[in-house]
Amino acid sequence: MLSKEEYQIPDIKYMFEKSAEKYGERPAFWVKKDKAEAYFAITYNEAYDDVRGLGTSLISRGMKDKRIAIVGKNSYEWAVSYLAAICGTGVAVPLDKEFCTNQLKHFLIATGCSCAIFSEELEETFRQIRNDGVTGLEMLVNMDKEKSEWDIFSLRELIDEGKQMATSGNHDFTSTRIIPDELCAIMFTAGTTGVSKGVYLSHGNLAAEITLVSAVINIAESDMFFTKLPLHCARECICGILLPLYNGASITYCEGLNYNFEISAMRGYSLTESASIVMLNLDNESAGRLLPEMKAKIACPEPETGIGELCLAGENIMMGYCDNPEATAEALKEGWLYTGDLGRIDEKGSIYIAGRKENVIIAENGKNVYPEELENCLISITYVLESMVWSKDSDDGRAPVIAATILANKEKVTERLGAGYSEQEMEKLLWDEISKINDTLPFFKRIKKMVLRKEAFQKNSSQKIIRWYPSNRE
Repeated sequence: MLSKEEYQIPDIKYMFEKSAEKYGERPAFWVKKDKAEAYFAITYNEAYDDVRGLGTSLISRGMKDKRIAIVGKNSYEWAVSYLAAICGTGVAVPLDKEFCTNQLKHFLIATGCSCAIFSEELEETFRQIRNDGVTGLEMLVNMDKEKSEWDIFSLRELIDEGKQMATSGNHDFTSTRIIPDELCAIMFTAGTTGVSKGVYLSHGNLAAEITLVSAVINIAESDMFFTKLPLHCARECICGILLPLYNGASITYCEGLNYNFEISAMRGYSLTESASIVMLNLDNESAGRLLPEMKAKIACPEPETGIGELCLAGENIMMGYCDNPEATAEALKEGWLYTGDLGRIDEKGSIYIAGRKENVIIAENGKNVYPEELENCLISITYVLESMVWSKDSDDGRAPVIAATILANKEKVTERLGAGYSEQEMEKLLWDEISKINDTLPFFKRIKKMVLRKEAFQKNSSQKIIRWYPSNRE
């Protein structure tokens, strides 16, 4: 039996083949056909056969080396589509299923996708997009369809067809030679501070990421990965599919967090540009320490605080941005990724993140104010559910005013003030708590304005507040 140490993985195709060989009849996925039914296991051998079948079928229909969009709800079919794309067919392009039609069109055109694999609820959307004739889509595949139609293929039928071809001697998929430095996937950034950027990740980037993370986290074959975040997010896609498959664990998909499982959490720091995780930590003080073999430095640190732009280097760092040479040149310099995050490194090698470079507020005295630092203070208030710190011009235009938009925890407010409290009473309660925080801060960092939200913040599908939405300041 092979152990992890006995093979270094140059790419995901190699990894998945070795995992199928090693863990063959062990469960790789736990799925169910209907919510009312019990879960059943899909073994590593069965999953590999499905991936090989789909890849073989896609290649037979002209999708070799093409870009394949994957859009839909978290599912086994999503994972099979992704693995088939990156293990010998072409390039995977995971997209957010919450995108509107125009957004999907934009990203399909920007990435040059020839094929789209999607969930049932998106069939009419993709039929319309393809019929518009502006995207270059040649092939549409429905993940959930039982039978193919004249214009849309059934994923299951493609898999079964490809299995038959492979059994009959078609090795076009399995014989594909993967080049580690070549493009494997285009993953999009969250876009919380601006427009989402497509990130080019190579086969070697993904292989490096899962081996580095596996060196830090002890993952057992008996472990089950419980996937909650959308799979189009780099962190969930890489750590929710590839990481467990590398380690012989199994995967299932969350239908809702209705119970307290008392699971301990590990703090981490991840970027799409670094193929997901960069550092991990068990405490709540720092963002953590780097994964093995990665390097970090701080560019242009402030003399007083040591805070500057965090720069990273390692085998998991992206190739560049999709059709954006200017952004690529700004981010990648002399082998370093300039992350756009501000932070510092202590004498033990722990890294502390202060905030995003583009979010920094310059105070009247020229000092930097980091909104994320103040948000961490605000979230410690019992009566605050969520917050976003920003700045507005003062009446005289001389200095920015630090403002905080707050979504109150009304359950906790009611416990304190009783039912039927007024908005003025809630404002006073919150201002009293903010004043306590202000007393601990230098004058230029103090919060001077508060806005109370009546509804939840607008967020992306990863549940991150979108800072650039003007409505999130109201």
